[in-house]
Amino acid sequence: MTLLRSLPRIAAAAISIPAIAAAAPAISVLSSQPTHVTGGDALIEVTSDAASPKPTISANGRDVTGLFTAASPGRYVGMVTGLGIGNNALTAEQAGANASLTLKNHPIAGPVFAGPKETPFICETAKFKLADGTLMPEARDADCSVETVVTYIYKSTGDTKFKPLPSRTALPVDIARTTTLAGHTVPYVVRVEAGTINRGIYQIAVLHDPTTEKEPSASVPPKAWNKRMVYVFAGGCLGMYRQGANTGNLIDDQFLGQGFATMANSLNVFQNNCDDLLAAEAAMMTRERAIETLGAPLYTLGWGCSGGSHQVFQIADNYPGLLDGIVPLCNSVDWTRFQQFYSDVQLVYDWYAHPMAQGLTDRQKVAIAGTPLNTHASELGRSRAGICPAVVPKEQVYDAKTNPKGLRCTATEHQVNSVGRDPKTGLAQAVIDNVGVQYGLGALEDGIITAAQFLDLNDHIGGYDLDGERSPQRAIGDPTGIEAYYRSGRVLYAGNGLRDIPIVELRNYSDLDEEGVHTKFGTYAALARLTRSTGTRANYVVMLKSHRDGFMSTSRVGGDAMSHFALARMDQWLTGLAADTKPGSRAEKMARHIWSLPPVAVRMMKEFVVRFGDLPTDQAWHIQNLINAMLIQTTTDGEEGRQAFNAKRKPKFTGALRKRGEAWPEFSDEDLKRLDEAYRSGEY
Repeated sequence: MTLLRSLPRIAAAAISIPAIAAAAPAISVLSSQPTHVTGGDALIEVTSDAASPKPTISANGRDVTGLFTAASPGRYVGMVTGLGIGNNALTAEQAGANASLTLKNHPIAGPVFAGPKETPFICETAKFKLADGTLMPEARDADCSVETVVTYIYKSTGDTKFKPLPSRTALPVDIARTTTLAGHTVPYVVRVEAGTINRGIYQIAVLHDPTTEKEPSASVPPKAWNKRMVYVFAGGCLGMYRQGANTGNLIDDQFLGQGFATMANSLNVFQNNCDDLLAAEAAMMTRERAIETLGAPLYTLGWGCSGGSHQVFQIADNYPGLLDGIVPLCNSVDWTRFQQFYSDVQLVYDWYAHPMAQGLTDRQKVAIAGTPLNTHASELGRSRAGICPAVVPKEQVYDAKTNPKGLRCTATEHQVNSVGRDPKTGLAQAVIDNVGVQYGLGALEDGIITAAQFLDLNDHIGGYDLDGERSPQRAIGDPTGIEAYYRSGRVLYAGNGLRDIPIVELRNYSDLDEEGVHTKFGTYAALARLTRSTGTRANYVVMLKSHRDGFMSTSRVGGDAMSHFALARMDQWLTGLAADTKPGSRAEKMARHIWSLPPVAVRMMKEFVVRFGDLPTDQAWHIQNLINAMLIQTTTDGEEGRQAFNAKRKPKFTGALRKRGEAWPEFSDEDLKRLDEAYRSGEY
């Protein structure tokens, strides 16, 4: 008997294997958060089993499947319209598997999260100049609404300025051409869309040739768009009760010429609106409109100077996801710091007229105030209850005697949705406070002023009352209001969204700025807050330039060599993060990307942090500048970065040292001494 025959016979049995159910579809909103949809429409993505038929998609029971097209196998994208105010049900069904998502839609005029609208609100559409030089029409309602307007401009071969495009069916003979980041050379024609969102005036600009292309949409974006967006924020203060008749300058060659889409809103100009909470809401809604018009971007970069720097910092930190990276220019941290700074400085400068201060030297005055001479507090003067923007009718403005119930134009009144009201007075909670401040203490301890001068200064310093007027008593802030400022993000925390995004700050050396506003204090304050909140500042890069071209030359339209370099490096950083599909947190991806940067520069910056991180800021800044100069002089990476930027290609950093004949003239001991003196004097 063979072994086989010795085995027991096993009756064949039918084994039933259950069919594997298809995974349920997934629904996501590309244009906003599901709870922050505005204007009745949203760009939606549905992912599903690629081997199964297209899912059936419904909005509030209405079949909207036809609005969706396949972006890739198993991925469908479509613009869902007709959403009602409030909650809307979105469903997707495929092979018996279902998914649902609730969209909360808000009015296009707001609000979403910024709280009740400020009243009155002055419409300024009829004063707003469109890109082609024409004016917007008059607003049609109390929300300052107008119909969306599209204009076209172009750059000619004989002029650096943009001109109105004379025809949308034929390009002019003098049209210039530009080469995008993707290497495509296209006619330099820009489509500029303008309209109203959140009661502000928005604009979106992008390369688009109307003579050969269809009207842009999320499914058919402009061919020259490089899939990147830049949101332009602008400065000033104190703006309130107004729409504004300007936006940040989005018609900027350094962005548009490379294929970036740019966007801006009049409520993101602090001269029009100095409430960063409302500014964040306007930015969110404008970005939503841009994505619905062009499609989801690879990233959105925030770019802004002065009050614009406040916005990029606070919006990125308080509302993670709106900005994927930021470039703050002429940084001054946040408006709360401005208020307290101007209050303190003006009080000190008022004391200089006091008898005890007569005969003070310039050195003593600088030591007491901690700012350059000639500093003035014009901004605080404009934060008085009775001084409003010129567009506000004078008969509506507060006057303690003639109109005590009139409009109050203080910063806290404009930010009342964040700070709250005093239940006793009905006024916005006070946040300015100088009780306990020892003015001139550093100057006293350094022996620069006498004890008698120190005591007289603090005895007569006084403060400002709730109307923003001079008072012999020091200002007392309301603890509830101050706490609200911190909790609501009006004081930059830097530990939320900022921990996960690249930050490249550009600044001119401006410690000699006579207004004392855009000094390096802002840089160090932001760095300190980020380090305190996250334990690191590895994602924060600072680039410094001479003030010879002006204190804000880096922020000029068209930029300069430093801003061009920073934009190229930021693009490399953000595209590297977007392309990194390996497992790991955002922080781990950022670390991986840092290692793709110039090796010598990375090594020396790490060495700098280890060796010099605890030095006083002035000394650390000085050493950092010397390191930067040495890197540019001795390695080939600096020149490679410039050449790669000009050629619009990815740089190849090697860390190689320049040969002796290739390097710039070497620094002698005398050269280094002169360089040291120049940096310390502010020449560089």
